Amino acid sequence: MNFKTHNHINAKTTKSFKLYKSGKLWLVAGVTFCSFVGSAIINDQIAHADTVTVAKTATTVTRTTVSADSKTSNDSASSDTVSTTANKVANTASNIAHQPNSATTNLNTSQAATATSSTTTKAASSILSQADSETANSNTSQAVTATSSAATEAVSSAANQTGQKVSSSNNKSHEATAHTTSAASGSINQVSSTAIKSATSTENTNKATSVASNAAKHQATTTKKADLNLTTVTASTPETDVWTIGDTTRPRVDVVDVASYQSAMTQSDYNKLKAAGVKTVIIKTTEGTGYTNPVALAQAKMANAAGLNVDFYHYATFNTADTAQMEATNMANFLVKNNVSKKVLLFADMEDAKTYTVNATANLNTFWSVLNALGYTNHGVYTSNTYLYRDAVIKTVGQSRVWRAQYPYTPSANNLWNTDDGAWQFSSTALLPSGSDYTGYIDVSICYNGLTEDSAGTNTFSTPNEFVNQYHWEGNKLYFYGSNGQPITGFRHYGNNKLEYYGSDHAQYRNRYLTAANNQLYYFGSNGDAITGLRHYANNKLEYYGTDHIQYRNRYATVGNNKLYYFGSNGDAISGLRHYGNNKLEFYGTDHIQYRNRYYTAAKNKLYYFGGNGDAITGLRHYGHNKLEYYGNDHVQYRNRYYTAAKNRLYYFGSNGDAISGLRHYGNNKLEFYGTDHIQYRNRYYTAAKNKLYYFGDNGDAITGLRHYGNNKLEYYGADHVQYRNRYATVNNQLYYFGSNGDAITGLRHYGNNKLEYYGADHVQYRNRYYTAAKNKLYYFGGNGDAITGLRHYGNNKLEFYGTDHIQYRNRYVTVGNHRYYFGSNGDAVSTNQPQTEADIIGSMRVAQKAQQIVTVVQNGGSTATLKLWQKQGNTWRNLLTSSSRIGNGGIGNSHEGN
Repeated sequence: MNFKTHNHINAKTTKSFKLYKSGKLWLVAGVTFCSFVGSAIINDQIAHADTVTVAKTATTVTRTTVSADSKTSNDSASSDTVSTTANKVANTASNIAHQPNSATTNLNTSQAATATSSTTTKAASSILSQADSETANSNTSQAVTATSSAATEAVSSAANQTGQKVSSSNNKSHEATAHTTSAASGSINQVSSTAIKSATSTENTNKATSVASNAAKHQATTTKKADLNLTTVTASTPETDVWTIGDTTRPRVDVVDVASYQSAMTQSDYNKLKAAGVKTVIIKTTEGTGYTNPVALAQAKMANAAGLNVDFYHYATFNTADTAQMEATNMANFLVKNNVSKKVLLFADMEDAKTYTVNATANLNTFWSVLNALGYTNHGVYTSNTYLYRDAVIKTVGQSRVWRAQYPYTPSANNLWNTDDGAWQFSSTALLPSGSDYTGYIDVSICYNGLTEDSAGTNTFSTPNEFVNQYHWEGNKLYFYGSNGQPITGFRHYGNNKLEYYGSDHAQYRNRYLTAANNQLYYFGSNGDAITGLRHYANNKLEYYGTDHIQYRNRYATVGNNKLYYFGSNGDAISGLRHYGNNKLEFYGTDHIQYRNRYYTAAKNKLYYFGGNGDAITGLRHYGHNKLEYYGNDHVQYRNRYYTAAKNRLYYFGSNGDAISGLRHYGNNKLEFYGTDHIQYRNRYYTAAKNKLYYFGDNGDAITGLRHYGNNKLEYYGADHVQYRNRYATVNNQLYYFGSNGDAITGLRHYGNNKLEYYGADHVQYRNRYYTAAKNKLYYFGGNGDAITGLRHYGNNKLEFYGTDHIQYRNRYVTVGNHRYYFGSNGDAVSTNQPQTEADIIGSMRVAQKAQQIVTVVQNGGSTATLKLWQKQGNTWRNLLTSSSRIGNGGIGNSHEGN
């Protein structure tokens, strides 16, 4: 399919083709000759330049060829017209052959004559042949076909004699007459000789004309109009760009298209195409209203056998709705007759100028509607940029389903054209891979979007209906045939929620993934069923498929025994930590199961705990027998770290993560305490073993030193933070004594062997200091803090005395050693040089301070004494009575005050 004729190339677009090369014009012209007064008038029709292959030559050569152009029944050709035209062509060809430049200077007269004869024979035979009409069943038709083939050989021979290389034509409307095949070489040589001879005689020409007339009358609907094609070649023209499939410098070859031109291709050739990466073969089925490619069926079966997808195309010539319907019926007859699958992609080849009409869209839609009615709804359009109604026909299928022809001189893998289309036909001069049986040219295309593969794959032809609603194995592939007897594609639900899938080649998927619409993924097991549930695969990978057989992604799944899995964006079950939501965290083990009520130790010895819902916890966690641990906002367990909770409650978590209880030594002789509730003590006592008492201040540390509290209470804690009890403490050289309750005492303290000390209101021990107790009792505490006894010299020759009860003597005698002292009312000893009367002595007695009368008894002997009665008169005591008396058993007894 390559636009050799009927494609008027606009001068503005010729730069896209090989129409101009190195400043020289390549002209391919379809020429119609008419004889007016012995001269030839040439009418040019420009065709695609890439379809002509020429050899290098330094001489300008004029070559005449004849090709048959398909004509519909609209062309009202009669037998007379055919005969007249044949004569004109014969005459014109003869004139051309006798022109001076008709052959090279190297050609002799005989060669030139032979070339002229061959050309004339070709022209006459072409008119008679009706070669493309494959409905002809008469001997005349067969003879004409043979003659046409022979004429082709003759033309080829003549061209070779003039130094020109003739290419195999792929023009879709001339495929039946433009090729010489090796299979018919013997017949061609034989018939060619006969045709040349007959063309030189008027009688034979008349006979041929008569035959043509009869044939035209017999099949007017398939009559061919003769067009004489003239190729003018400039000197030193480069060869046509010819290359081999598999050349990586060229665009990728996904598609080849064939017609009866390629009838010589063998099964080996199709196999080589498959090996070279070709995926699809597009085969011509029909043309116009009556032509059918006679080898289309064989070509399709060989392509299928090679594993190639097959599409079909119809060469369109219609320009009315009626003819469009007729041509669609022609193609449909081929499809139905051969049980072509309804899935096969069908192209309308819109290149012929005969289809030019403002109704092009409507006509093509009519063509499609006929095929649609028969179930053939998979359509595409083949066209080119130079086709006059290109956009009109594209409109019927959309740009993504367009197969566009446009040939750069040298197609390059680095310069792809028409990428918005479905496929691009970029060359018609490609060769099959080396070693192929077929050595002619072939059309090649690249497919951009899978258009050409949107077909029936290798199942081009439907299977007989004995496989209705049942499975069928072909080799190791399983197919399912539906109620219409056709192998299905796509999903098939069956049984109890069972699902299977059949690909574009109709084969069942097994051990294979399928991504369906909306990116839904399925996996089909070894029995072809879409799996549900967990699937382990590869290296400890796991995926899950729901009851709808769709793979879970970004989703949880709970499987037996309440095991929870999470499947990520690629469908795999995750392992490790997963952060989600608002600072939430969960963990999945190497078995992909979510941790619940379980610890996990991560890198750097970070410990997490995942609760009953699978979330990593934060905050305090009570567990075991009064155990407590804490997890921060990052879900990591606290270790060797404080945590302050609500209401300023402080916890400390040890190296094992547990909140501690009891005493904790830390820092430089610091101590804190945590209760059984793990909360740090603050401003609170704690009694430890052996009745040790601690006090923890407002910072939680156990205090040392003095602590004032309550109503002038004082306690003391040693360097070991233990409270002092029944113990002294010296602070800043001040001595305290702390009693059995830990309080620093105040007042007198008797201790030891009749020892006495005193502590003031500030709890500090008195030293070198007086203390007056109740009833005006005076004590003096010495340098060691003890209350003194005996004499005490102080001041300027002053003397006082303290009894064994540590109380100072006042108004009282005392004998110390051999000395007798008297201590006055202020406690000081009276001077010994001052005489004292008996009355003074009486007045100095303590009893004298309260009494009005005093009786004194002074012992004189062993049992005798002097008794005196004293009475206070003012401040003086006077003796009122004196008497002898006895003491002892018969007297007062040994009782006295101060002796």
